[in-house]
Amino acid sequence: MLRRVVLLFAMIPMATITAAGPKLEEIPAYSLGIDALSGQLWDVAAARFKDALETKELEAPVREDLLLRLAEAQIRGGKSEAAIETLSDDGLKENPALAFWKGQALAASGHFGDAIELFKSQATAPKAPHRQEALLTQAGLQRAIGDVNGALESIDLLLESDKTSTRALLLKASLLIDEDRAEEALKVLPADSKLKGAPATEAKFLRAQALLAVKKHEDAANIFNTLRESPKDQTLDRYHAAFLGLARARLDLKLTAAAADGLLAFIQQNPNSPRLDEAFGLLMECVPAQPTPNDAILTRMREWVPKVRLSSPAIPSSNDRAAASWPFIEPEQSPLAPEAMFHLAIGLRRENSVDSRAAARRLLTRLRLEYPDHPLTARVYLEAGRWDLEDDRREQAAAHFAALDTLADARPELRAQGLSLEGSARFKEEDFEGAAELFKQASELLENEQRNTARLNAATSLLASGSVAAFDELSKNVVDPDLQDHLDLERGLFLASKHDPGALPAMRSFIECHTEHARLPEARLHAALAALDAIPPDIEYAREQLAALDADARLQLPPAQIALAEINLHDRAGEWEAAAERAKVYLEANPEAPMRHSIQFEQGKALFQNKNYNDARLVLEKLAAEAPDSAQAPAALLLSARAAAEGATPQSQTESIALFDKLIDTDSSFADVARLEKADMLIHRLSLLEDAIQTLEPWFKKMKKEDPLLLSVGLLLAEALFANAEGDPEVLDQALEVLDRLLEDLPADSPSGSSILYRKGLTLEQFEDREDEALDCYVGVVQAASESSRADWKSVELCGFSALRILEKRKQWSAAKKFASRISDLKGPRSEEAADRAKTLGLEHMIWDDSGAEPAPEPK
Repeated sequence: MLRRVVLLFAMIPMATITAAGPKLEEIPAYSLGIDALSGQLWDVAAARFKDALETKELEAPVREDLLLRLAEAQIRGGKSEAAIETLSDDGLKENPALAFWKGQALAASGHFGDAIELFKSQATAPKAPHRQEALLTQAGLQRAIGDVNGALESIDLLLESDKTSTRALLLKASLLIDEDRAEEALKVLPADSKLKGAPATEAKFLRAQALLAVKKHEDAANIFNTLRESPKDQTLDRYHAAFLGLARARLDLKLTAAAADGLLAFIQQNPNSPRLDEAFGLLMECVPAQPTPNDAILTRMREWVPKVRLSSPAIPSSNDRAAASWPFIEPEQSPLAPEAMFHLAIGLRRENSVDSRAAARRLLTRLRLEYPDHPLTARVYLEAGRWDLEDDRREQAAAHFAALDTLADARPELRAQGLSLEGSARFKEEDFEGAAELFKQASELLENEQRNTARLNAATSLLASGSVAAFDELSKNVVDPDLQDHLDLERGLFLASKHDPGALPAMRSFIECHTEHARLPEARLHAALAALDAIPPDIEYAREQLAALDADARLQLPPAQIALAEINLHDRAGEWEAAAERAKVYLEANPEAPMRHSIQFEQGKALFQNKNYNDARLVLEKLAAEAPDSAQAPAALLLSARAAAEGATPQSQTESIALFDKLIDTDSSFADVARLEKADMLIHRLSLLEDAIQTLEPWFKKMKKEDPLLLSVGLLLAEALFANAEGDPEVLDQALEVLDRLLEDLPADSPSGSSILYRKGLTLEQFEDREDEALDCYVGVVQAASESSRADWKSVELCGFSALRILEKRKQWSAAKKFASRISDLKGPRSEEAADRAKTLGLEHMIWDDSGAEPAPEPK
């Protein structure tokens, strides 16, 4: 937002005027005006210059100088509109100094852009009068609107003609410090020995600030302490800033007690300081994250909060409302009181007891009621809204944030903070579209980097909602190249998070186009993950991106994400022993890391894939036991059951059943998979067919035809019934019922139909009198395969050879030979075997083809 601008010009001498009329120094009112101007009596000076303008027979040059002096007095006195009117006098149209003074008036009235343009076009030309002051003011205005580069260019332009300009060098150093370029600022600052008076103290202050920024805290503290002990040649604001700089240095040196003592003393001795709010902000850094009820700092703040002083109780008349009987509160007008109330409320909120939280809210309410016009009132609404969100009071929060719009002096950035807080709450609730709209509204109230951040949050919210199209539409209106770069990266990161095939080309493009971008390490990490997600995975590209992360780059990234990426790289490359070892090393170094459960699961999975089943089981069961509510627990339990099932001992295989049952009893999405694998284990490993049937049959009967596990469960149940029947027609009928249901519920063109019909044929063959039905099943599968290219070759050929077996059993040799040829004509994997069988049948049983020719003899 726009900063307060101090106009950077001193009282400027006018040229000596030679004229036939009265000279300037001969006009008494002019001399009185100059005297008032020197004494900073702006209104008096303006009045005297107006009197001087009434002097008769004024020559044009004298009148012009009087008008400029009047404009100067009006500008300095905060009457910028009057100054603009004065400067509109026709007599000044050709005056070379007009552009300078008009620019000053525009700046004072808040028209910064217009003032800058006027300075650039006229007032800062090489031979323009007051060029140095114009360039300094121009730099100050550019700084105020956030154009720091422009401000530095203006100062450098001035320094080209005057390399030793103290004011320019000090302003440049201040700008560089603001831009986090403290090392450069230290090189720009003039040596202390070359300065005296106010410039010397300002240079010392800036040097201390720069030293603080480069973490030379002790050196900075020494300078701040010197300035604190000697107020000479310092403004009150700068003098008090030295106290706060010393506190900041002490805090950075971990001297919290010393910082707190100094701040408490400063506030006590300077209750009307212009930097009181900043002092309280630093003091709150000395308060523990969760203070005790008798915390010394909060106790002192309580002393600064005035007791409620009541006037005489009002006596309501019969027409008064009940509210009129409330006592009238007479608030203390010292700036200390509202600051103490506000920050004490923050401290009590941190204490986090029921009573302290209630007391904190009462303090904010009291501050709002007793000091409705205080600048802190807007922050009261913002803080109350923040607490409402924390306490899940969404409607109250929205009301508090909306109240910021009703405050005439509420800064737009405070309202923007409220919108952003609401947006963050919506985002956490996964109302991403609502969050995007709130962040967008916040961006419209902000400027420069803050606006970019809000727009980036809006864009990220749109991506989280899955609305890539809306994100792309928002990106079209972005003109800031830095923001566009961030949006391009966010788009790639989103696609990577969704395992979208477009993620890898997006991340690859970003890396190629932004080799020096600040977020390049982040891009490389997610490019590696996208490469590993690709089909097939681009293992070498992923390895290349992770190898490019040097030690400094890795410090910018979450160690757990790097570890996961490297584990996944080993996994995709089939390097499971290396994957398990990487996970082990990370977990040993970071036993309490936030993502330890994910890495622990990857370790167990790698051990399982490397066939270290016992070790895998130990890792995975430990994860499931220690973090039963984690996202990884169900998958870990499933994989540990599989590891037990793969164990070498019958005991381990039996124990797998208990692990499967543990998962089945949960509401996890893995429960059905566990039930299915348990049944498979009972059938194929433990031969406990009755137990398998009891597991599968009730489940199958309740399943709907659209259930994705219907086929797997049905086939496994039919297999268990078939194996357990031992010729019992009743059990075989149950198996047929299962298979018939599968045939009925599955689509007619299902590729699984052949497998089901094959199993049905086998089941029918177990009956003494249903072999014809079995043959019909087998033949039907082969016929269907002849008419369609879609075929499950294994099942089709199993049906074909089963039918061939029945025909041969019945000694239907001719039919068997023809059917063998038909199987061969399908050109499946066993086509040659079928052709050989047809030839053998023809030779063995003297079966002639349709032309009556003999079968071709075997080659000798």
